[in-house]
Amino acid sequence: MDLGKELGIEGASPLLSSNVEDYSNDPILEKIWAMKAMKYAETHMKLLEARDAKELKLTKYDDNMYKEFQEQFKDLKIDIITPVDIKSDEAKVKWRKFCSQYDKLIVDYNFATLMRIDSSKDYSDENTIIVPRIQFLAIEVVRNRLGFNSVHYNN
Repeated sequence: MDLGKELGIEGASPLLSSNVEDYSNDPILEKIWAMKAMKYAETHMKLLEARDAKELKLTKYDDNMYKEFQEQFKDLKIDIITPVDIKSDEAKVKWRKFCSQYDKLIVDYNFATLMRIDSSKDYSDENTIIVPRIQFLAIEVVRNRLGFNSVHYNN
């Protein structure tokens, strides 16, 4: 797949396959990431609006992810996530352990992904945080199973 071509940025593919250290804070790469992240977020909302989230399967690992999440994060308030829940030093240690078990299983498991803070609301500047894709998937799998995302289908 030619990501640059897919996102309408011709000639970006050589940048994506180059040494990442040569392009830190490269505006073209940031634009590509932002476009890909927004496309992913838009697709996610369309899925939530198209059918009851309790029926959605985001990965073939959803069952295991849900079980592991419930064991490791049983006290985490999942409907509304705060940055502290994800980014505090204590949280980072727990999340790193959880996420690392999926590094060979989930494609782009560490790709920066937009996630809604409040599951009852749509993506917006105020309701979005950037997390690794595996963290997004785990939280959204739990939100789906517990019915927090079903509000979007019912509206």
